[in-house]
Amino acid sequence: MGSSDPELERVANECFSTVVTAVAECVRAAQRHGDIDADVNSDDLAYLLISIVRGLDVVGAHGHSAARLTSNAENAFALLPRPRHR
Repeated sequence: MGSSDPELERVANECFSTVVTAVAECVRAAQRHGDIDADVNSDDLAYLLISIVRGLDVVGAHGHSAARLTSNAENAFALLPRPRHR
């Protein structure tokens, strides 16, 4: 529906942009604190994280257990790029 209604599409894009910006800032904060590799593009990682969360929404909406969702989220976080200790 968003692509058939220009105003709705504008609002949806604005909301998505706001979410991406907020998540990217969280990634940058994690980079400053040494939790995420500083060489990773924060905007790219923000898009990936949003994709994972939206995917979990889909899985959860189809009746999968909280344990399955928790396991998926934990596995996703385990794959985040960590700083290399030199």
